[in-house]
Amino acid sequence: MGEQSAARLAGDRYQHLYSWYELLRLLDEDYEYGYVEHPRAGAADDVTLHAPLGSGKASKFVQVKFHVTLGQLYSTESLVEVETGVRSLLHKLFDSWRALKDQGPVEIWLVSNWAAAPEFGRFIGQNRGLCDDFFVGGDRSAAGRARRRWREAVGVSPEEFAPFCRALRLRLGFGGLDEVEELVQDRMRAYGLRYGPRVLAEVVDEVASRIITGGEAKQVTSESLQEVISRRQLWASAPDEPKVSLWVHGWARRVWDRQPTLELDWTGHFNRDRRELPAPEVWTDSLLPALRSAREALSGTPGGAYIDFRGKLPLSGSLAVGQAFPEVAGFSFRTEQPMGGETFLWRSDAPATGRDFVVREERGESGDDLLIVLSITGEAWHDAETFFASVPGRFSAVVYAEPDSGPGPGSIQSAGDAVALAGRGKELMRDRRRRYGARRVHLVLYGPATFALFLGQRLNALGPVVSYERTAEGSYQAAIILQTG
Repeated sequence: MGEQSAARLAGDRYQHLYSWYELLRLLDEDYEYGYVEHPRAGAADDVTLHAPLGSGKASKFVQVKFHVTLGQLYSTESLVEVETGVRSLLHKLFDSWRALKDQGPVEIWLVSNWAAAPEFGRFIGQNRGLCDDFFVGGDRSAAGRARRRWREAVGVSPEEFAPFCRALRLRLGFGGLDEVEELVQDRMRAYGLRYGPRVLAEVVDEVASRIITGGEAKQVTSESLQEVISRRQLWASAPDEPKVSLWVHGWARRVWDRQPTLELDWTGHFNRDRRELPAPEVWTDSLLPALRSAREALSGTPGGAYIDFRGKLPLSGSLAVGQAFPEVAGFSFRTEQPMGGETFLWRSDAPATGRDFVVREERGESGDDLLIVLSITGEAWHDAETFFASVPGRFSAVVYAEPDSGPGPGSIQSAGDAVALAGRGKELMRDRRRRYGARRVHLVLYGPATFALFLGQRLNALGPVVSYERTAEGSYQAAIILQTG
């Protein structure tokens, strides 16, 4: 029973995700409305898209079939196999077509993660319809035998059966649950929407809720879809272009796709190969004052509070840039974030998702110096524990935290995730500082530079924050002291 329930849940998730994947077409394609589990579409009811009457465009009616294992294939024979007292799958799809065909052009789709057997796949064309060979092959050919077998199994005349076959679409071998999740996220990204595990949970819940509610809730228009997107805060940040740009060169000097309004070249103070960083007095006397001057210059420029930031810096440098342009003063950034072989532009004021940190390890007692390790893109507790033990007496306590989904390269999926974790990271630092009565917070980050930038913007009222960088030997060195008030 447990395995059956798990299979059913996976099948429901697969169907709901695919339904959302299709319904997103309402945002820019010429469909009048859509349905989830259409009440009059027969077997082809899982998700439907309805073209305007008289447009000449075919409406789309989809049957989604998910299989937990991939041990079988669809064949010309399996489509007409009949279980006891049940019509075959092909017969069900034909009955759906017969009930719908008078309303205008229709396409009847079968979507499944089971692939087509080679003898069947040869008849499926690039548009997912049956290709010409299926219709013109002689009676004794493989195509002719399949046509006759199908028609006799359904029990209709050749004149009625041929139009159904031309309306049939077969998207077989579509992909497993993980692949459908990726496709949904790709389409959401293309439409300017947020994406990630939390967002997928939102859209699955939306589709499931409409099915449970029933009635008019099952119908979706472009307007109601946009209302859902706004209500569930699925829009990504607006793609408006910042008026100003700040470049800060640290590890390396680079040129980007637009000219900077201000440019700071710090490459003479950094050496990436040897992991050399500026001395504390260089930060205090030169680099931090340069950031404050940049803030004053940009804030006096029209639109200067929204900054396109580019730079190749260590995490402590990104943290310092963020702290120099605090969120509470109205500053926001747009910055590059590489992910999955692509580079995205993330905004520091994107709507936060529900992501959070979970404290995995914690030890020590009250004292002046608290070590906090935020490990996002990989598990770093062993290194943190080794560092903590290697400097006995320096830190009174250590707190090690990871994202709620666990650490890893994909632990942050969107700007909203980074914003959420930056906010929660700041709250964690404040909470533990109070709990341990610490005067100074020592911070080790293991994550993307974008997160460090966004976290820096939120560092206030925490007292001195000492940021650390990894050394060439694998330990950690104090890099910068930020006075956060």
